[in-house]
Amino acid sequence: MARTIKEIADGMKSDFVRNETLRDLYDIVGYNSDMTNEEAVELYDGNFNAVCVETCLLFVAAACAAAVENLFDWFRVDVSRMIDGERYGHTGWYVNAAKRFQYQDGDGTDYQLDVTTGEYAVEDADARIIKHASCEESGFGVRLKVAKEEDGALAPLTSDEKSAFESYINRLKPAGVPVHVISRQADVLKLKMAVYYDPIIFSGATASDRVKSVIGAYLKDIEFDGEFVGMEMVDRIQDVPGIEIAEVLEAWFKHAGYDYARMENDVRHIPDAGYMVLADDSDLEIEVISR
Repeated sequence: MARTIKEIADGMKSDFVRNETLRDLYDIVGYNSDMTNEEAVELYDGNFNAVCVETCLLFVAAACAAAVENLFDWFRVDVSRMIDGERYGHTGWYVNAAKRFQYQDGDGTDYQLDVTTGEYAVEDADARIIKHASCEESGFGVRLKVAKEEDGALAPLTSDEKSAFESYINRLKPAGVPVHVISRQADVLKLKMAVYYDPIIFSGATASDRVKSVIGAYLKDIEFDGEFVGMEMVDRIQDVPGIEIAEVLEAWFKHAGYDYARMENDVRHIPDAGYMVLADDSDLEIEVISR
């Protein structure tokens, strides 16, 4: 893991005062070989101020070193993702395979799928209906969540599309690994909130509408199968000029035909469908209060 600039700079300060030549050159006194790194840093700081040439050069070098270490970290993450996505049977492989699926619409079209490679002889980008996918291991195999897009919004596969996709993934997957495909209507978010607004900027009605708009945008921005976090949503709302305080009093969700259930601590939820939408006005309690 990459070190921070301060961590690197402190290491350089410690090495600086441990160097006998540099101590003699700068007339640094008070050093002993049993010093801890923290004590060596304190000795450096006692002899050099924060804006002297030596300290400035040291921090420039530390910043460059931190940048290089971060680049290596990012490179390692990218390589790990590529490996996970390409290695047969890994969760990333299932995600990539799902997005390569070409729906043939039951019209007799044959794209000639090679089940040994997962490649189609005929590539048709328009037939790749699955735009979002996530996969996780479970006790009985893997759970593969998928969704398509309709009019810019996420949507579940139809029964025919899901049936075709299940047949496709079962032909490609490793033998003996059960795959549970999930493609459902969005989880629904129900909220009870108190929102304080500046009446110079908003009326009560426009404040309420703006809050709902921000919440809807936040839900769309959550990564597929990512976690809803109430505090992140509140931060988005309070970033709107004229909205001064937003408070979640209660948060509920429902999915797959179930009734509403209270969200964990009213702040966190991973959608069962992989994505969420805001409930209708009849299920929302957003009290807007003038300040």
